[in-house]
Amino acid sequence: MRKFLTLFAVAALFSAVACGDAKKDASNAEEDAKGLMDEMNSTMDEVTETTEETMDAVADSVEVVADSAANAAGEMMEEAAEKVEEAAK
Repeated sequence: MRKFLTLFAVAALFSAVACGDAKKDASNAEEDAKGLMDEMNSTMDEVTETTEETMDAVADSVEVVADSAANAAGEMMEEAAEKVEEAAK
């Protein structure tokens, strides 16, 4: 009986040592995965913010171009109207 208990104790010790590392590895893997997810989330936030800023800048540029085109068209129409008036005289 004593030999059996000794063998059982030795087997339990080996088992505890072998399984202890597996728990650490799993814990480290979970921490690494959490770190990667946090990094991905912060990167996505930065990308979203940059995209919004770029879209705002593009919208402002389009508005400036549209205003310039409208002003140029208005000036061209005024010049054409003056020429028509001169030609009608």
